[in-house]
Amino acid sequence: MKKILGSILLGIGLLPVYVLAQEPTPPASPINSFEDIVGLLNKAIQWMYTIFFIVAVGYILWAAYDFLTFGGEPKKVEDAKSKLKYAVIAIVVALVATGVSSIVASILTQ
Repeated sequence: MKKILGSILLGIGLLPVYVLAQEPTPPASPINSFEDIVGLLNKAIQWMYTIFFIVAVGYILWAAYDFLTFGGEPKKVEDAKSKLKYAVIAIVVALVATGVSSIVASILTQ
């Protein structure tokens, strides 16, 4: 009985050695096909759009802060108007670019 129990404990004790003796499986490559590359590019573009819109909203908030704090000084109010105008134009351009990429993708996949 002691020999059996000793063998079991020895086997359990050497289990990590047995596990390390196995051949490691090679890691799966994240890029296996053209679709994977397109998927990665789409994800990067989505991140860039998200960051762009966050910055644009921050710029609009900055322009709104300038409107509230300048107290009617004509030069500074014009600067705030131009900030707001350029932020809105940038958002419109980004939305159009998103729409154009969707249209082109739908045309190419048909």
